[in-house]
Amino acid sequence: MRFPSFLIGVFMVVQPARAWWDGGHKAIALIAYDHLSESERAWVMTRLEAHPTREELFELPLREEFASAAPDADTRARWFFAQAAIWSDLIRRDGGYPNAKEINAAHHHSTWHYTDLAVFPDNAARAALAAKAAPPPMDWQPGMTEPEEGFNSIQTLRRLLHELADPARDHGGQGVNLCWLFHCLGDTHQPCHCAQIFIPEKLPDGCEGANRIMILGLKSAQPVLTSDVLHAFWDSLWNDEKNGLADVSARLAPLKADAALWSKGAEAARELDPLEWLKEGHALAESHVYSPALLRRLASTSAQPNTRSSRGGNVMMVSMTTLDRDAYVREARFVSRQQMVTAGLRLAAVLKDVIARSH
Repeated sequence: MRFPSFLIGVFMVVQPARAWWDGGHKAIALIAYDHLSESERAWVMTRLEAHPTREELFELPLREEFASAAPDADTRARWFFAQAAIWSDLIRRDGGYPNAKEINAAHHHSTWHYTDLAVFPDNAARAALAAKAAPPPMDWQPGMTEPEEGFNSIQTLRRLLHELADPARDHGGQGVNLCWLFHCLGDTHQPCHCAQIFIPEKLPDGCEGANRIMILGLKSAQPVLTSDVLHAFWDSLWNDEKNGLADVSARLAPLKADAALWSKGAEAARELDPLEWLKEGHALAESHVYSPALLRRLASTSAQPNTRSSRGGNVMMVSMTTLDRDAYVREARFVSRQQMVTAGLRLAAVLKDVIARSH
């Protein structure tokens, strides 16, 4: 199936992956906040208040969001937690906020946001692209030098969980570490940050976490989307036009009545190994991101060369029946609810752990 060339251009204007976007990351942080004690929240806030970009990326946007009146202490702390969760995405840009170029140069690390394990549509594809099945390095040890290509999300999480428990580290640096912990943990619970599919002759170099796959018409299911790129759809599942503290809190409220959701999340929160989180995300990518319905469409669709990016490679645009697309969206929303709750409870659990070890 071939598509007009202008659609290729629409496809490739999509920006690099940003898991969950603001609404999702903030929701995870707020769930964690609600499951910490006052002293644990204070431990986090002491370090966020010492953050080296506090004025530019905390105080200034806080004043903009609460222009009418300064928030009380609890609301301020909630807001700081939510902002910490999106800080790693804010600094991707080297403009749009004070001292942006310097902050971006000092703190941005694009590879820390994901660890892609291979997915194959069938055993024949796995055999044909066997070299792609090898997992990336995920070990981290104290004193380890970051390679030129950068650490991935699992190496980063292991470093953070070690360093945050070190009482000798300065609070400002720990504030930066907390922001990365909040964000990378959230990223690891978005399945597109855990996997990419490889298809012989079509996507032999992978799909970059579903950034090279489009389901036509998918954006109609999400008003905030401007394209049908699959990764962006998963990112957007907890976003709306407004994603301030009150807006995200209101979106979380209906979840609190779902006892099964929280029970399953609490059980999952006992697992504190980031590698196990990655395996779970990879399994969800196999079952839900690259669903059987999508695999059928990919099998019958031709790949298109990516002529709009210096990275090259192929892109794939597929159509689905309305019935299949609606079912895909329903399942994605169901998965995202559980992943959001699980991630929030795990964030609270790892914070409790590092705080206990820091004393």
